[in-house]
Amino acid sequence: MESVISWISPLINMSIPALIFLFLNDRIFLSKYSTRTDAKSKSIYKRKLLRLIPYSPLGLFIILAAVLFLFETILSSFLLALNVIEFSDNSTIVPKFSPIYGILIDTDMLGSSNISMLLMLVIIFIISIPVLLLVIKDYCKLVGCSHELGVFVYMAVLYMYITSVIITIPLGDRYLGLSGLLSTGSFIIMLLIFYIPSAEKIEFMRKNEKSGLLSQINTLPIINFILLVILLGFEVMLQANDSLDIGYYFIILAFAVILYAASQIAYNILFRHIEERTEIEVLSKQSLETQEQVTLAFAEITEAKSGQTGKHVKRVSEYSKIIAEEMGLEHDRVENIRIASMMHDIGKLLIPPEILEKGGSLTDEEFAVIKTHVNIGESLLHNAPGEIMSVARLIAWQHHEWWNGRGYLGMKGEEIDLAARITAIADVYDALTSNRSYKKAWKSEEALAIIQKESGEHFDPDIVKIFEENFDKIKEVQSHYKD
Repeated sequence: MESVISWISPLINMSIPALIFLFLNDRIFLSKYSTRTDAKSKSIYKRKLLRLIPYSPLGLFIILAAVLFLFETILSSFLLALNVIEFSDNSTIVPKFSPIYGILIDTDMLGSSNISMLLMLVIIFIISIPVLLLVIKDYCKLVGCSHELGVFVYMAVLYMYITSVIITIPLGDRYLGLSGLLSTGSFIIMLLIFYIPSAEKIEFMRKNEKSGLLSQINTLPIINFILLVILLGFEVMLQANDSLDIGYYFIILAFAVILYAASQIAYNILFRHIEERTEIEVLSKQSLETQEQVTLAFAEITEAKSGQTGKHVKRVSEYSKIIAEEMGLEHDRVENIRIASMMHDIGKLLIPPEILEKGGSLTDEEFAVIKTHVNIGESLLHNAPGEIMSVARLIAWQHHEWWNGRGYLGMKGEEIDLAARITAIADVYDALTSNRSYKKAWKSEEALAIIQKESGEHFDPDIVKIFEENFDKIKEVQSHYKD
């Protein structure tokens, strides 16, 4: 009977973590295949479920053991070649210091010193990190989730596994049946404790996989896992020295419970903070959309006054967005430029319509009046609140400046704001390729040739290069927003 228990108990201890791992992944990631009735989905589901087994804690342990054995073999051979160690029949990664032989590699943990055991645990921990990262990376590819969400779920399973080991390891070989029973019970209890309160968190994380929030959330399980591993190492050292009495055991369990409770409190605070931040972002997005609509309305009024359609400001806006994105600017700055560029000609609101709509060439006096629209635009937007209006003011004021200093105000080079330099190319290209009261629209390639020719003179050469490289995208916008 005892021999049967000695075989069954380790199997239970090894299989329960794997079953829990498969259960969680089935519920969280593979349900999209298991709930379908078509043969292809069922085949994918079975294949993925089978392939998940090597990524379970059991599989991770086997992979880690193989890596440690390989490391031990290489290290032992290297030290042997240097005559630093002698091989013994029971040589392992555990170092043992000898005044005769120098360093011996010994497997007898009970006979090892605290220093050697601590060194062994540190080595195992260091080697485990890259192994764990590679396993999680492949695991995420298999289940089709982001790296952050995969880390959260995988760390949760490892957390349960390590906690189970902490509970059962002191029982050792003396109480194998009780060890298996406790292992099974602790896993089921921890599954219920973890999964029920975490189901909503996991669903929230799945919906926000690409938001960047998950990297903040994952700080907690990683820290918790490291602390739990340290706690396990402390328990192993106590047991190896026959110092793990009932007092120490309950203290370790108390620390594990406190760690879990503290992590749950921290999770709730963090998720509440993230939910509040998400609500703020939604409100901010709505506010941004409102600003965009108001900006577009003003821009369309301006364009209508000068005999043009609102499609001009939309095209300039989208051209500017393409250029800003390809220059590697941050998303918020790109959006500011996209919306603010619509206001580039806001100053024309106060220019007499007979000058704006004149079909022939302008006189010097009339052109002087037209040039004042940049200063008028700057004045109109000077006290407007918000980042977008601040960018719009600079664009309205400087978008007729030339790189060589021959523009309306005489600014040159990087004295001109980047947003204004971007809008300048977008505005000129659209003006060249659009019908005006005084000219016909040019072909796209002809307009591009003019811009290329003016690189370093009228336009910032770096922006011209970006414009050239993304000319296909520019033409797509041009086609989409035709007058």
